[in-house]
Amino acid sequence: MGCERISAGEVRNLGNLPTKRDRARFEKLKEAYVKARYSRHYRITTEELEWLGEQVEELGRVVHVVCSERLDALQQAVKAG
Repeated sequence: MGCERISAGEVRNLGNLPTKRDRARFEKLKEAYVKARYSRHYRITTEELEWLGEQVEELGRVVHVVCSERLDALQQAVKAG
């Protein structure tokens, strides 16, 4: 167990979307997860896809930071014995 948890604050920051348009785009990502796999009628614009890609990259950065911090804490605990 190490990187399985991302703090609620970190996730909240990603979900803190300032505009109705951004919130709608985020909902599009959630829809895409299910609908794109099972429906040939699912559509997404290039602009929406680019924005979602940026959000996924940011999520990856947050996960990296949180996991690195957790791994550092575990290493310190092992050294302390």
